[in-house]
Amino acid sequence: MLGTHEVSLGYLDALARGRSDPAIVSMLRQANRSKQLILLRAVLDHARDTVMSPLPAVEDAWGLFASAQRQDRAAVEPVITHPLNALWAARILRRLRGREADASGPLWADLGYVHQLATAAAIRAGQDFRFRVPVWRGAVVLPTLGRADVRSRREWDFAEVHAEHGNVLIRGPAGSVRVPEDPATDGDGWWALRVLRTHGWDLWLDDLDPFREFDGPIPPRREPPQEVELWADGVRRTWRLLADQHPATAAEVAAGVSTLVPRISTDRFTPSSASHTDAFGAVVMSRPADPTTFAATLVHELQHSKFGILLTLIDLLDPAGDHDTPRLYAPWRDDSRPADGLLHGLVSFLGVTAFYRERCAVAHGAAARVARFEFSYRREQVTRVTETLLSEATPSALGRRFLAAARAQLVEWAADPLPEDVRRAARRANADHYLSWRLRHLHPPDAVVDELAQAWSRHHRKPVVRVKPELRPSAGSAIHARLALTRTWLADPDLFEVYRAEPELAMAEIPGTTAADLALLDGDTDTAAELYQQQILAMPDPTTSWVGLALATEDAVLLDRPELVSALHREIRARSGLVTSPARLARWLA
Repeated sequence: MLGTHEVSLGYLDALARGRSDPAIVSMLRQANRSKQLILLRAVLDHARDTVMSPLPAVEDAWGLFASAQRQDRAAVEPVITHPLNALWAARILRRLRGREADASGPLWADLGYVHQLATAAAIRAGQDFRFRVPVWRGAVVLPTLGRADVRSRREWDFAEVHAEHGNVLIRGPAGSVRVPEDPATDGDGWWALRVLRTHGWDLWLDDLDPFREFDGPIPPRREPPQEVELWADGVRRTWRLLADQHPATAAEVAAGVSTLVPRISTDRFTPSSASHTDAFGAVVMSRPADPTTFAATLVHELQHSKFGILLTLIDLLDPAGDHDTPRLYAPWRDDSRPADGLLHGLVSFLGVTAFYRERCAVAHGAAARVARFEFSYRREQVTRVTETLLSEATPSALGRRFLAAARAQLVEWAADPLPEDVRRAARRANADHYLSWRLRHLHPPDAVVDELAQAWSRHHRKPVVRVKPELRPSAGSAIHARLALTRTWLADPDLFEVYRAEPELAMAEIPGTTAADLALLDGDTDTAAELYQQQILAMPDPTTSWVGLALATEDAVLLDRPELVSALHREIRARSGLVTSPARLARWLA
Protein backbone atom coordinates (compact mmCIF):
# COMPACT_ATOMS: atom_id res chain seq x y z
CA MET A 1 0.00 0.00 0.00
CA LEU A 2 1.23 3.48 -0.85
CA GLY A 3 1.03 6.29 1.69
CA THR A 4 0.71 10.04 1.32
CA HIS A 5 4.02 11.88 1.42
CA GLU A 6 4.28 15.42 2.74
CA VAL A 7 7.18 17.87 3.04
CA SER A 8 7.18 20.04 6.15
CA LEU A 9 8.45 23.60 6.02
CA GLY A 10 11.00 22.58 8.63
CA TYR A 11 12.40 19.93 6.30
CA LEU A 12 12.49 22.42 3.45
CA ASP A 13 14.33 25.01 5.55
CA ALA A 14 16.83 22.40 6.76
CA LEU A 15 17.60 21.40 3.18
CA ALA A 16 17.99 25.07 2.21
CA ARG A 17 20.56 25.50 4.98
CA GLY A 18 22.59 22.46 3.93
CA ARG A 19 21.87 20.60 7.16
CA SER A 20 22.14 16.83 7.46
CA ASP A 21 19.00 15.17 8.81
CA PRO A 22 18.48 11.39 8.60
CA ALA A 23 14.73 11.89 9.14
CA ILE A 24 14.53 13.85 5.88
CA VAL A 25 16.38 11.10 4.03
CA SER A 26 14.05 8.47 5.51
CA MET A 27 10.99 10.43 4.40
CA LEU A 28 12.38 10.95 0.89
CA ARG A 29 13.42 7.29 0.64
CA GLN A 30 9.84 6.24 1.39
CA ALA A 31 8.55 8.70 -1.20
CA ASN A 32 10.99 7.22 -3.71
CA ARG A 33 9.77 3.71 -2.88
CA SER A 34 6.23 4.79 -3.75
CA LYS A 35 7.52 6.32 -6.97
CA GLN A 36 9.26 3.05 -7.88
CA LEU A 37 6.11 1.01 -7.29
CA ILE A 38 4.03 3.45 -9.34
CA LEU A 39 6.52 3.23 -12.20
CA LEU A 40 6.50 -0.58 -12.10
CA ARG A 41 2.70 -0.57 -12.12
CA ALA A 42 2.71 1.86 -15.06
CA VAL A 43 4.97 -0.55 -16.98
CA LEU A 44 2.48 -3.35 -16.36
CA ASP A 45 -0.43 -1.22 -17.52
CA HIS A 46 1.33 -0.07 -20.71
CA ALA A 47 2.82 -3.45 -21.57
CA ARG A 48 -0.19 -5.63 -20.78
CA ASP A 49 -0.85 -6.48 -24.44
CA THR A 50 2.79 -6.58 -25.59
CA VAL A 51 3.83 -9.85 -27.23
CA MET A 52 6.70 -11.08 -25.04
CA SER A 53 7.65 -14.31 -26.85
CA PRO A 54 9.96 -16.06 -26.03
CA LEU A 55 9.42 -14.77 -22.46
CA PRO A 56 6.29 -15.09 -20.31
CA ALA A 57 3.83 -12.21 -20.32
CA VAL A 58 4.65 -9.14 -18.24
CA GLU A 59 1.62 -9.97 -16.08
CA ASP A 60 3.23 -13.33 -15.23
CA ALA A 61 6.39 -11.55 -14.10
CA TRP A 62 4.27 -9.22 -11.97
CA GLY A 63 2.53 -12.26 -10.49
CA LEU A 64 5.86 -13.90 -9.57
CA PHE A 65 7.01 -10.62 -8.01
CA ALA A 66 3.80 -10.30 -5.96
CA SER A 67 3.94 -13.94 -4.86
CA ALA A 68 7.52 -13.50 -3.64
CA GLN A 69 6.56 -10.41 -1.67
CA ARG A 70 3.68 -12.25 -0.01
CA GLN A 71 6.01 -15.06 0.99
CA ASP A 72 8.81 -12.91 2.46
CA ARG A 73 8.28 -9.16 2.35
CA ALA A 74 11.59 -8.31 4.04
CA ALA A 75 13.61 -10.48 1.67
CA VAL A 76 12.02 -8.88 -1.39
CA GLU A 77 12.34 -5.28 -0.19
CA PRO A 78 15.92 -4.80 -1.55
CA VAL A 79 14.63 -5.65 -5.04
CA ILE A 80 11.67 -3.25 -4.76
CA THR A 81 13.96 -0.42 -3.66
CA HIS A 82 16.83 -1.37 -5.98
CA PRO A 83 17.96 2.07 -7.24
CA LEU A 84 18.15 1.06 -10.90
CA ASN A 85 14.68 -0.44 -11.33
CA ALA A 86 13.03 3.00 -11.41
CA LEU A 87 15.62 4.14 -13.94
CA TRP A 88 14.79 1.17 -16.16
CA ALA A 89 11.03 1.64 -15.64
CA ALA A 90 11.15 5.31 -16.66
CA ARG A 91 13.22 4.39 -19.70
CA ILE A 92 10.96 1.54 -20.87
CA LEU A 93 7.88 3.72 -20.38
CA ARG A 94 9.40 6.28 -22.75
CA ARG A 95 9.97 3.47 -25.26
CA LEU A 96 6.42 2.14 -24.89
CA ARG A 97 5.12 5.67 -25.49
CA GLY A 98 7.34 6.14 -28.55
CA ARG A 99 9.67 8.68 -26.91
CA GLU A 100 12.85 6.61 -26.62
CA ALA A 101 14.93 7.20 -29.74
CA ASP A 102 17.84 4.86 -29.01
CA ALA A 103 16.13 1.52 -28.34
CA SER A 104 19.03 -0.88 -27.86
CA GLY A 105 17.37 -4.26 -28.39
CA PRO A 106 14.10 -6.08 -29.04
CA LEU A 107 11.16 -4.87 -26.98
CA TRP A 108 10.63 -8.25 -25.31
CA ALA A 109 14.23 -8.21 -24.03
CA ASP A 110 14.03 -4.60 -22.84
CA LEU A 111 10.78 -5.29 -21.02
CA GLY A 112 12.34 -8.50 -19.73
CA TYR A 113 14.18 -6.57 -17.03
CA VAL A 114 10.98 -6.89 -14.99
CA HIS A 115 11.37 -10.68 -15.37
CA GLN A 116 14.89 -10.34 -13.99
CA LEU A 117 13.60 -8.30 -11.03
CA ALA A 118 10.81 -10.81 -10.36
CA THR A 119 13.22 -13.73 -10.53
CA ALA A 120 15.64 -12.05 -8.13
CA ALA A 121 12.74 -11.40 -5.74
CA ALA A 122 11.57 -15.02 -5.91
CA ILE A 123 15.09 -16.35 -5.25
CA ARG A 124 15.45 -14.02 -2.27
CA ALA A 125 12.09 -15.17 -0.92
CA GLY A 126 13.09 -18.84 -1.23
CA GLN A 127 10.29 -19.72 -3.64
CA ASP A 128 10.14 -22.78 -5.86
CA PHE A 129 9.49 -21.72 -9.46
CA ARG A 130 10.42 -21.95 -13.13
CA PHE A 131 10.66 -18.76 -15.14
CA ARG A 132 12.26 -17.48 -18.32
CA VAL A 133 14.50 -14.40 -18.35
CA PRO A 134 16.33 -12.55 -21.13
CA VAL A 135 19.97 -13.25 -21.96
CA TRP A 136 22.19 -10.47 -23.29
CA ARG A 137 25.58 -11.33 -24.76
CA GLY A 138 25.53 -14.72 -23.13
CA ALA A 139 24.71 -13.55 -19.60
CA VAL A 140 21.75 -13.30 -17.23
CA VAL A 141 21.83 -10.47 -14.69
CA LEU A 142 19.68 -10.84 -11.58
CA PRO A 143 19.49 -7.41 -9.89
CA THR A 144 20.77 -7.37 -6.27
CA LEU A 145 22.20 -10.91 -6.70
CA GLY A 146 24.68 -11.31 -9.55
CA ARG A 147 25.38 -12.46 -13.11
CA ALA A 148 25.31 -15.93 -14.66
CA ASP A 149 27.40 -16.75 -17.74
CA VAL A 150 25.08 -19.09 -19.68
CA ARG A 151 26.70 -18.54 -23.11
CA SER A 152 24.93 -17.78 -26.34
CA ARG A 153 26.01 -16.96 -29.87
CA ARG A 154 23.14 -14.50 -30.25
CA GLU A 155 23.05 -10.93 -29.00
CA TRP A 156 19.66 -11.51 -27.34
CA ASP A 157 18.42 -14.87 -26.12
CA PHE A 158 16.60 -16.39 -23.17
CA ALA A 159 17.31 -18.77 -20.30
CA GLU A 160 15.17 -20.67 -17.79
CA VAL A 161 15.63 -20.23 -14.06
CA HIS A 162 14.59 -23.27 -12.01
CA ALA A 163 14.48 -22.91 -8.23
CA GLU A 164 13.60 -25.83 -5.97
CA HIS A 165 14.24 -26.23 -2.23
CA GLY A 166 16.76 -23.40 -2.26
CA ASN A 167 18.72 -24.76 -5.26
CA VAL A 168 18.78 -22.39 -8.23
CA LEU A 169 19.82 -23.53 -11.70
CA ILE A 170 19.94 -21.19 -14.70
CA ARG A 171 19.75 -23.12 -18.00
CA GLY A 172 20.95 -21.14 -20.99
CA PRO A 173 21.23 -21.81 -24.72
CA ALA A 174 24.68 -23.43 -24.45
CA GLY A 175 25.40 -23.82 -20.76
CA SER A 176 23.98 -23.93 -17.26
CA VAL A 177 24.99 -22.16 -14.08
CA ARG A 178 24.14 -23.24 -10.55
CA VAL A 179 23.80 -20.23 -8.27
CA PRO A 180 25.87 -20.79 -5.09
CA GLU A 181 23.96 -21.53 -1.90
CA ASP A 182 25.07 -18.08 -0.80
CA PRO A 183 24.47 -15.93 -3.93
CA ALA A 184 26.79 -13.26 -2.48
CA THR A 185 29.80 -15.52 -3.25
CA ASP A 186 31.31 -16.17 -6.67
CA GLY A 187 30.94 -19.61 -8.22
CA ASP A 188 31.48 -21.50 -11.46
CA GLY A 189 29.96 -19.19 -14.09
CA TRP A 190 28.53 -16.92 -11.38
CA TRP A 191 29.68 -13.39 -10.50
CA ALA A 192 28.12 -12.20 -7.27
CA LEU A 193 27.13 -8.60 -6.75
CA ARG A 194 29.79 -7.46 -4.31
CA VAL A 195 28.96 -5.87 -0.97
CA LEU A 196 31.24 -3.42 0.84
CA ARG A 197 30.64 -3.69 4.59
CA THR A 198 31.40 -1.37 7.48
CA HIS A 199 30.17 -1.13 11.05
CA GLY A 200 26.97 0.74 10.28
CA TRP A 201 26.87 0.97 6.49
CA ASP A 202 26.75 -1.74 3.82
CA LEU A 203 26.48 -0.96 0.13
CA TRP A 204 26.65 -2.71 -3.21
CA LEU A 205 29.63 -2.22 -5.50
CA ASP A 206 27.78 -2.73 -8.77
CA ASP A 207 29.90 -3.53 -11.81
CA LEU A 208 27.25 -5.82 -13.35
CA ASP A 209 23.85 -4.19 -13.90
CA PRO A 210 23.27 -3.10 -17.51
CA PHE A 211 21.71 0.21 -16.34
CA ARG A 212 24.28 1.04 -13.68
CA GLU A 213 25.71 4.09 -15.45
CA PHE A 214 22.23 5.51 -16.11
CA ASP A 215 22.37 5.15 -19.92
CA GLY A 216 22.30 1.39 -20.48
CA PRO A 217 22.46 -1.19 -21.39
CA ILE A 218 26.20 -1.59 -20.96
CA PRO A 219 28.11 -4.86 -20.45
CA PRO A 220 29.66 -5.69 -17.08
CA ARG A 221 33.17 -4.44 -16.31
CA ARG A 222 34.30 -6.72 -13.50
CA GLU A 223 36.59 -4.95 -11.06
CA PRO A 224 39.71 -6.99 -10.21
CA PRO A 225 40.04 -8.14 -6.57
CA GLN A 226 42.80 -5.65 -5.78
CA GLU A 227 40.65 -2.76 -6.98
CA VAL A 228 37.70 -4.03 -4.93
CA GLU A 229 39.93 -4.08 -1.85
CA LEU A 230 40.97 -0.48 -2.53
CA TRP A 231 37.29 0.47 -2.73
CA ALA A 232 36.56 -1.44 0.46
CA ASP A 233 39.43 0.29 2.26
CA GLY A 234 38.27 3.68 1.00
CA VAL A 235 34.72 3.02 2.21
CA ARG A 236 35.95 1.88 5.64
CA ARG A 237 38.22 4.91 6.11
CA THR A 238 35.53 7.30 4.88
CA TRP A 239 32.94 5.77 7.18
CA ARG A 240 35.27 6.11 10.18
CA LEU A 241 35.82 9.78 9.36
CA LEU A 242 32.08 10.42 9.03
CA ALA A 243 31.01 8.36 12.04
CA ASP A 244 33.66 9.89 14.32
CA GLN A 245 33.56 13.52 13.20
CA HIS A 246 30.32 14.04 11.24
CA PRO A 247 27.72 11.71 12.82
CA ALA A 248 24.66 13.43 11.29
CA THR A 249 26.18 13.21 7.82
CA ALA A 250 27.14 9.58 8.46
CA ALA A 251 23.53 8.75 9.36
CA GLU A 252 22.30 10.47 6.17
CA VAL A 253 24.79 8.64 3.96
CA ALA A 254 23.98 5.26 5.52
CA ALA A 255 20.26 5.89 5.04
CA GLY A 256 20.51 7.32 1.53
CA VAL A 257 23.37 5.69 -0.42
CA SER A 258 23.01 1.98 -1.15
CA THR A 259 24.96 1.48 -4.40
CA LEU A 260 28.36 2.56 -5.70
CA VAL A 261 29.14 2.10 -9.37
CA PRO A 262 32.92 2.25 -9.99
CA ARG A 263 34.21 4.47 -12.78
CA ILE A 264 37.74 4.98 -14.10
CA SER A 265 39.50 7.96 -12.47
CA THR A 266 40.42 10.99 -14.59
CA ASP A 267 41.44 13.66 -12.02
CA ARG A 268 43.35 13.05 -8.82
CA PHE A 269 41.82 16.10 -7.12
CA THR A 270 38.18 15.84 -8.20
CA PRO A 271 36.63 12.39 -8.62
CA SER A 272 34.25 11.91 -11.50
CA SER A 273 30.78 11.32 -10.08
CA ALA A 274 27.14 11.25 -11.13
CA SER A 275 23.67 10.49 -9.79
CA HIS A 276 20.22 10.36 -11.39
CA THR A 277 16.80 11.51 -10.21
CA ASP A 278 15.36 8.11 -11.19
CA ALA A 279 18.03 6.14 -9.30
CA PHE A 280 17.80 7.28 -5.68
CA GLY A 281 20.66 5.83 -3.65
CA ALA A 282 23.00 5.02 -6.57
CA VAL A 283 26.24 6.95 -7.08
CA VAL A 284 28.54 6.49 -10.07
CA MET A 285 32.04 7.63 -9.17
CA SER A 286 35.75 7.15 -9.64
CA ARG A 287 37.68 6.17 -6.55
CA PRO A 288 38.66 9.29 -4.54
CA ALA A 289 42.18 9.75 -3.29
CA ASP A 290 41.32 10.36 0.38
CA PRO A 291 38.42 9.93 2.84
CA THR A 292 37.54 13.64 2.97
CA THR A 293 37.12 13.87 -0.80
CA PHE A 294 35.21 10.57 -0.76
CA ALA A 295 32.84 11.92 1.91
CA ALA A 296 32.33 15.24 0.11
CA THR A 297 31.51 13.40 -3.13
CA LEU A 298 28.93 11.23 -1.37
CA VAL A 299 27.37 14.32 0.21
CA HIS A 300 27.27 16.03 -3.18
CA GLU A 301 25.49 13.16 -4.93
CA LEU A 302 23.16 12.38 -2.02
CA GLN A 303 22.03 16.00 -2.08
CA HIS A 304 21.16 15.55 -5.77
CA SER A 305 19.21 12.37 -4.97
CA LYS A 306 17.33 14.00 -2.10
CA PHE A 307 16.44 17.02 -4.19
CA GLY A 308 15.33 14.92 -7.14
CA ILE A 309 12.72 13.18 -4.98
CA LEU A 310 11.74 16.44 -3.30
CA LEU A 311 10.88 17.91 -6.70
CA THR A 312 8.43 15.06 -7.35
CA LEU A 313 6.50 16.32 -4.30
CA ILE A 314 6.70 20.12 -4.61
CA ASP A 315 7.57 22.83 -7.15
CA LEU A 316 10.32 25.30 -6.25
CA LEU A 317 10.21 26.94 -9.68
CA ASP A 318 7.06 28.45 -11.15
CA PRO A 319 5.70 25.83 -13.60
CA ALA A 320 4.86 28.62 -16.06
CA GLY A 321 8.48 29.81 -16.34
CA ASP A 322 11.26 28.80 -18.74
CA HIS A 323 13.43 26.44 -16.71
CA ASP A 324 14.81 24.30 -19.54
CA THR A 325 16.79 26.75 -21.69
CA PRO A 326 20.53 26.60 -20.87
CA ARG A 327 21.28 30.30 -20.34
CA LEU A 328 22.65 30.76 -16.80
CA TYR A 329 26.18 30.66 -15.41
CA ALA A 330 26.98 27.78 -13.04
CA PRO A 331 30.31 28.12 -11.16
CA TRP A 332 30.80 24.34 -11.13
CA ARG A 333 30.09 23.68 -14.83
CA ASP A 334 31.81 24.63 -18.06
CA ASP A 335 28.51 24.85 -19.96
CA SER A 336 25.50 27.11 -19.49
CA ARG A 337 22.70 25.71 -17.35
CA PRO A 338 18.91 25.93 -17.30
CA ALA A 339 17.26 27.22 -14.13
CA ASP A 340 16.27 23.75 -12.89
CA GLY A 341 19.83 22.45 -13.37
CA LEU A 342 21.22 25.47 -11.56
CA LEU A 343 18.83 24.89 -8.66
CA HIS A 344 19.94 21.24 -8.46
CA GLY A 345 23.56 22.36 -8.32
CA LEU A 346 22.77 24.93 -5.64
CA VAL A 347 21.25 22.31 -3.33
CA SER A 348 24.08 19.88 -3.94
CA PHE A 349 26.84 22.38 -3.23
CA LEU A 350 25.02 23.82 -0.22
CA GLY A 351 25.49 20.39 1.32
CA VAL A 352 29.15 20.28 0.28
CA THR A 353 29.73 23.77 1.70
CA ALA A 354 28.16 22.76 5.01
CA PHE A 355 30.30 19.63 5.10
CA TYR A 356 33.55 21.54 4.58
CA ARG A 357 32.51 24.11 7.18
CA GLU A 358 32.31 21.25 9.67
CA ARG A 359 35.69 19.99 8.47
CA CYS A 360 37.24 23.38 9.26
CA ALA A 361 36.51 22.79 12.95
CA VAL A 362 37.98 19.27 13.19
CA ALA A 363 40.78 19.06 10.60
CA HIS A 364 44.42 19.96 11.29
CA GLY A 365 47.46 21.07 9.31
CA ALA A 366 47.25 20.94 5.52
CA ALA A 367 43.87 19.18 5.76
CA ALA A 368 42.48 22.19 7.63
CA ARG A 369 43.76 24.58 4.95
CA VAL A 370 42.16 22.42 2.26
CA ALA A 371 38.85 22.42 4.17
CA ARG A 372 38.94 26.20 4.62
CA PHE A 373 39.64 26.71 0.94
CA GLU A 374 36.86 24.37 -0.16
CA PHE A 375 34.43 26.02 2.27
CA SER A 376 35.29 29.52 1.06
CA TYR A 377 35.37 28.44 -2.60
CA ARG A 378 31.97 26.70 -2.49
CA ARG A 379 30.31 29.32 -0.25
CA GLU A 380 31.13 32.03 -2.78
CA GLN A 381 29.75 29.87 -5.58
CA VAL A 382 26.42 29.05 -3.93
CA THR A 383 26.01 32.68 -2.87
CA ARG A 384 26.34 33.78 -6.47
CA VAL A 385 23.91 31.13 -7.71
CA THR A 386 21.34 31.98 -5.03
CA GLU A 387 21.31 35.57 -6.24
CA THR A 388 21.14 34.43 -9.88
CA LEU A 389 18.07 32.29 -9.21
CA LEU A 390 16.35 35.05 -7.27
CA SER A 391 16.97 37.64 -10.00
CA GLU A 392 17.00 35.67 -13.28
CA ALA A 393 14.70 32.68 -12.66
CA THR A 394 11.05 32.48 -11.64
CA PRO A 395 10.84 30.62 -8.33
CA SER A 396 7.50 29.59 -6.86
CA ALA A 397 6.41 30.91 -3.46
CA LEU A 398 8.05 27.89 -1.81
CA GLY A 399 11.09 28.41 -4.02
CA ARG A 400 11.46 32.01 -2.84
CA ARG A 401 11.23 30.81 0.76
CA PHE A 402 13.86 28.16 0.03
CA LEU A 403 16.24 30.64 -1.62
CA ALA A 404 15.74 33.22 1.12
CA ALA A 405 16.63 30.60 3.76
CA ALA A 406 19.71 29.63 1.75
CA ARG A 407 20.77 33.26 1.43
CA ALA A 408 20.36 33.82 5.18
CA GLN A 409 22.52 30.79 5.92
CA LEU A 410 25.21 31.95 3.50
CA VAL A 411 25.30 35.41 5.07
CA GLU A 412 25.80 33.77 8.45
CA TRP A 413 28.61 31.58 7.10
CA ALA A 414 30.32 34.58 5.51
CA ALA A 415 31.26 35.78 9.01
CA ASP A 416 33.41 32.70 9.69
CA PRO A 417 37.07 33.67 10.20
CA LEU A 418 39.40 32.37 7.48
CA PRO A 419 43.08 33.01 6.63
CA GLU A 420 43.34 35.83 4.12
CA ASP A 421 45.55 33.85 1.72
CA VAL A 422 42.90 31.10 1.63
CA ARG A 423 40.11 33.62 0.95
CA ARG A 424 42.22 35.19 -1.79
CA ALA A 425 42.90 31.80 -3.39
CA ALA A 426 39.17 30.96 -3.36
CA ARG A 427 38.24 34.33 -4.91
CA ARG A 428 40.89 33.87 -7.60
CA ALA A 429 39.71 30.32 -8.38
CA ASN A 430 36.12 31.46 -8.79
CA ALA A 431 37.13 34.46 -10.90
CA ASP A 432 39.23 32.12 -13.03
CA HIS A 433 36.22 29.91 -13.78
CA TYR A 434 33.82 32.80 -14.43
CA LEU A 435 36.17 34.63 -16.80
CA SER A 436 36.82 31.39 -18.67
CA TRP A 437 33.08 30.86 -19.02
CA ARG A 438 32.60 34.40 -20.37
CA LEU A 439 35.35 33.97 -22.93
CA ARG A 440 33.92 30.68 -24.17
CA HIS A 441 30.21 31.54 -24.20
CA LEU A 442 29.75 35.32 -24.52
CA HIS A 443 30.37 37.18 -27.79
CA PRO A 444 30.26 40.98 -28.26
CA PRO A 445 28.25 42.19 -31.29
CA ASP A 446 30.24 42.09 -34.53
CA ALA A 447 29.31 45.70 -35.32
CA VAL A 448 30.76 46.91 -32.02
CA VAL A 449 34.00 44.96 -32.52
CA ASP A 450 34.24 46.33 -36.07
CA GLU A 451 33.77 49.95 -34.90
CA LEU A 452 36.38 49.56 -32.19
CA ALA A 453 38.86 47.90 -34.57
CA GLN A 454 38.52 50.77 -37.04
CA ALA A 455 39.10 53.35 -34.31
CA TRP A 456 42.18 51.50 -33.07
CA SER A 457 43.70 51.13 -36.55
CA ARG A 458 43.22 54.88 -37.18
CA HIS A 459 44.74 55.80 -33.81
CA HIS A 460 41.50 57.39 -32.66
CA ARG A 461 40.18 57.57 -29.12
CA LYS A 462 37.91 54.72 -28.13
CA PRO A 463 34.37 55.49 -29.31
CA VAL A 464 31.48 55.29 -26.88
CA VAL A 465 29.77 51.96 -27.54
CA ARG A 466 27.09 49.89 -25.85
CA VAL A 467 28.26 46.34 -25.45
CA LYS A 468 25.72 43.65 -24.60
CA PRO A 469 27.35 40.31 -25.32
CA GLU A 470 25.35 37.51 -26.89
CA LEU A 471 25.24 34.05 -25.33
CA ARG A 472 26.41 31.44 -27.85
CA PRO A 473 26.97 28.18 -25.97
CA SER A 474 30.29 26.54 -26.75
CA ALA A 475 30.88 22.80 -26.69
CA GLY A 476 33.70 21.06 -24.89
CA SER A 477 35.37 21.56 -21.54
CA ALA A 478 37.75 24.20 -20.26
CA ILE A 479 41.18 23.54 -18.75
CA HIS A 480 41.39 24.05 -14.98
CA ALA A 481 45.12 23.61 -14.36
CA ARG A 482 45.33 26.61 -12.01
CA LEU A 483 42.65 25.12 -9.75
CA ALA A 484 44.60 21.84 -9.59
CA LEU A 485 47.76 23.80 -8.78
CA THR A 486 45.93 25.71 -6.05
CA ARG A 487 44.78 22.47 -4.47
CA THR A 488 48.34 21.12 -4.67
CA TRP A 489 49.62 24.28 -2.94
CA LEU A 490 47.13 23.71 -0.14
CA ALA A 491 47.19 19.92 0.25
CA ASP A 492 50.84 19.16 -0.52
CA PRO A 493 53.10 22.23 -0.06
CA ASP A 494 56.23 20.09 -0.51
CA LEU A 495 55.08 18.93 -3.94
CA PHE A 496 54.24 22.51 -4.88
CA GLU A 497 57.82 23.50 -3.99
CA VAL A 498 59.03 20.74 -6.30
CA TYR A 499 56.80 22.14 -9.04
CA ARG A 500 58.26 25.62 -8.51
CA ALA A 501 61.76 24.24 -8.88
CA GLU A 502 60.87 21.93 -11.77
CA PRO A 503 58.09 23.53 -13.86
CA GLU A 504 58.40 20.76 -16.44
CA LEU A 505 57.24 18.23 -13.85
CA ALA A 506 54.15 20.30 -13.06
CA MET A 507 53.39 20.57 -16.77
CA ALA A 508 53.71 16.81 -17.16
CA GLU A 509 51.58 15.90 -14.13
CA ILE A 510 48.88 18.60 -14.43
CA PRO A 511 47.83 18.95 -18.10
CA GLY A 512 47.57 22.56 -19.26
CA THR A 513 49.93 23.99 -16.66
CA THR A 514 52.32 26.73 -17.83
CA ALA A 515 55.23 28.62 -16.26
CA ALA A 516 52.91 31.64 -16.10
CA ASP A 517 50.48 29.71 -13.89
CA LEU A 518 53.25 28.77 -11.47
CA ALA A 519 54.42 32.40 -11.30
CA LEU A 520 50.86 33.58 -10.64
CA LEU A 521 50.32 31.16 -7.76
CA ASP A 522 53.75 32.03 -6.40
CA GLY A 523 52.69 35.68 -6.17
CA ASP A 524 55.02 36.93 -8.94
CA THR A 525 52.27 38.71 -10.86
CA ASP A 526 54.62 40.80 -13.04
CA THR A 527 56.36 37.72 -14.41
CA ALA A 528 53.02 35.94 -14.79
CA ALA A 529 51.53 38.88 -16.74
CA GLU A 530 54.52 39.01 -19.10
CA LEU A 531 54.41 35.27 -19.73
CA TYR A 532 50.65 35.30 -20.34
CA GLN A 533 51.07 38.13 -22.86
CA GLN A 534 53.76 36.12 -24.65
CA GLN A 535 51.36 33.16 -24.84
CA ILE A 536 48.64 35.37 -26.34
CA LEU A 537 51.05 36.90 -28.86
CA ALA A 538 52.14 33.42 -29.93
CA MET A 539 48.60 32.01 -30.07
CA PRO A 540 45.86 34.69 -29.96
CA ASP A 541 42.93 32.56 -28.77
CA PRO A 542 44.04 30.62 -25.69
CA THR A 543 41.25 31.21 -23.18
CA THR A 544 43.40 30.25 -20.20
CA SER A 545 46.05 32.82 -21.15
CA TRP A 546 43.54 35.67 -21.37
CA VAL A 547 42.08 34.70 -18.01
CA GLY A 548 45.55 34.38 -16.50
CA LEU A 549 46.45 37.86 -17.76
CA ALA A 550 43.30 39.29 -16.17
CA LEU A 551 44.09 37.62 -12.84
CA ALA A 552 47.74 38.71 -12.89
CA THR A 553 47.15 42.37 -13.85
CA GLU A 554 43.77 42.78 -12.12
CA ASP A 555 42.93 45.07 -15.04
CA ALA A 556 39.34 46.28 -14.67
CA VAL A 557 38.43 45.84 -18.34
CA LEU A 558 39.93 42.35 -18.56
CA LEU A 559 38.11 41.35 -15.38
CA ASP A 560 34.81 42.90 -16.45
CA ARG A 561 34.71 42.22 -20.21
CA PRO A 562 37.43 39.75 -21.21
CA GLU A 563 35.42 38.58 -24.22
CA LEU A 564 35.48 42.12 -25.68
CA VAL A 565 39.25 42.53 -25.34
CA SER A 566 39.86 39.08 -26.80
CA ALA A 567 37.46 39.58 -29.74
CA LEU A 568 38.94 43.00 -30.54
CA HIS A 569 42.50 41.65 -30.35
CA ARG A 570 41.55 38.88 -32.77
CA GLU A 571 39.82 41.32 -35.18
CA ILE A 572 42.79 43.71 -35.26
CA ARG A 573 45.13 40.86 -36.05
CA ALA A 574 42.82 39.60 -38.82
CA ARG A 575 42.64 43.08 -40.39
CA SER A 576 46.27 44.12 -40.23
CA GLY A 577 48.28 41.00 -39.55
CA LEU A 578 49.80 42.85 -36.59
CA VAL A 579 49.89 41.38 -33.12
CA THR A 580 48.81 43.97 -30.59
CA SER A 581 49.87 44.07 -26.96
CA PRO A 582 46.89 42.74 -24.97
CA ALA A 583 47.67 44.96 -21.98
CA ARG A 584 47.94 48.08 -24.16
CA LEU A 585 44.63 47.22 -25.86
CA ALA A 586 42.93 46.83 -22.48
CA ARG A 587 44.26 50.23 -21.36
CA TRP A 588 42.86 51.80 -24.55
CA LEU A 589 39.46 50.24 -23.94
CA ALA A 590 39.49 51.60 -20.38
